[in-house]
Amino acid sequence: MPYCIDTSSLIAAWEERYPIDHFPNFWKLFEGAIKDGKLSAPAPVLDETKRKSKELYEWLEDRDGLFVDLDEALQLEVKQILVKHPRLVMEKKQRYAADPFVIALAKLNGLLVVTDEKPTGSLNRPNIPDVCDDFGLTWIGLLNLIKQEKWIIG
Repeated sequence: MPYCIDTSSLIAAWEERYPIDHFPNFWKLFEGAIKDGKLSAPAPVLDETKRKSKELYEWLEDRDGLFVDLDEALQLEVKQILVKHPRLVMEKKQRYAADPFVIALAKLNGLLVVTDEKPTGSLNRPNIPDVCDDFGLTWIGLLNLIKQEKWIIG
């Protein structure tokens, strides 16, 4: 099953759970998933990583095939998502601009969303899982990606 990964899962993996110096096999498997066309993300995810982790950003920059450019269809889908869920991106609540692009890419291409955001249970202040649920999209956390792909890290 192909996946669309969110910034939250990338940051969680790089900074908290699977630092590259201690879990190099995780990142080799991650690269393999990119090369196999199983893993993608919209370009704004790369922009978000730059603000959160310079090292991760530099590593991701060199991963050809991971990031999808914003074509017209993707931008139109983002607009539709934001019409229905305008509070998905809010400056005051430090919501980031990549979230609707992640959902739109998954929706357009039938991808499973990988996010480490937790649902709020409220569409008045939604996270990615809340909006995915509203659109009938499947979302999983990073650990479930590892399990589904049967990655052996250690």
